[in-house]
Amino acid sequence: MNEYPKITVIIPCMNAETTIQKTFDSIRSQNYKNLECIVMDGNSTDDTMRIVNKNLDIISKVVSEEDESGASACNKAIGMSSGDIIGFLYADDYYENNSLEYISRAVIENPNNDIYSYGLSIEDLSSEKVIFESYLKKNIKLCLNNVLFKHVLNHFYRKEVFIKHGKLRPLYFDGTIFFSNDREFLIRLCLNNLKNYVIEKVLYKMTTHKESYTGSRKNIVKIREEHIGIADYYLEKNNFSKFKLKKLKDFKSHNLSLLIVYYIYKLDYKNLKYTLKIGFDLKGLFFILDIIRCPISEIIYRLSVKRW
Repeated sequence: MNEYPKITVIIPCMNAETTIQKTFDSIRSQNYKNLECIVMDGNSTDDTMRIVNKNLDIISKVVSEEDESGASACNKAIGMSSGDIIGFLYADDYYENNSLEYISRAVIENPNNDIYSYGLSIEDLSSEKVIFESYLKKNIKLCLNNVLFKHVLNHFYRKEVFIKHGKLRPLYFDGTIFFSNDREFLIRLCLNNLKNYVIEKVLYKMTTHKESYTGSRKNIVKIREEHIGIADYYLEKNNFSKFKLKKLKDFKSHNLSLLIVYYIYKLDYKNLKYTLKIGFDLKGLFFILDIIRCPISEIIYRLSVKRW
């Protein structure tokens, strides 16, 4: 591939009037030659669509309608896309300068890969202080250990990935909103051994605030329960290698252990007892070791990528 690959950037949004202009400004500053930008608005009731209409010079397609979830909107956009490479840019977030140039160069020079990964930083929306940064290959390459036990970061995908392995799961298994759909998708890709190229550079800036679905702590129990449900879903398939099945079991135990710490902190003895039973059914007495080990490993990792 000698010419610039066509890159599709999908921007899902809803009531994002305070942040989305910065998102569009970061797209405009890329000055990328072969870009398709698709905006999927969930029927915003604030000024979001007015801002969208002010930026039509960089937008290829706009859809504004209700969806059952943000993932559902992204799936529609994937079906509408014409790019060789597809990425998601959320309306609270923005690209660093020349990010798409780095992606393009990686695709041209490494054409046999399915997924292109890159570094990400998280900053507080109000203070603009960077509180997290991850760009080292050991933390962001697409492997089970990273996808199961570390932060889920952003990636660009060849369109064929969605055709062969499916799109984002729009809702959780019980039909509720699915905060961890991105993690489930990456676990699915890892289990299918897709090839990954890593750019060891921060290309994406994520902002966090009290209204963030996954950036705040208000959904912490729901997210941990979703992780446990994802593990159960793939463990029930039982058609993976012993290594992959062990990793999935460890992933379940890891999240059970973190829930136990949370329930002890909250003095929630009913849920504590229930969660302990699940853990002992899963690993027996070895679960006691995980209760000690998993929270410590989580703290060590988070401190390693925290910006003070």
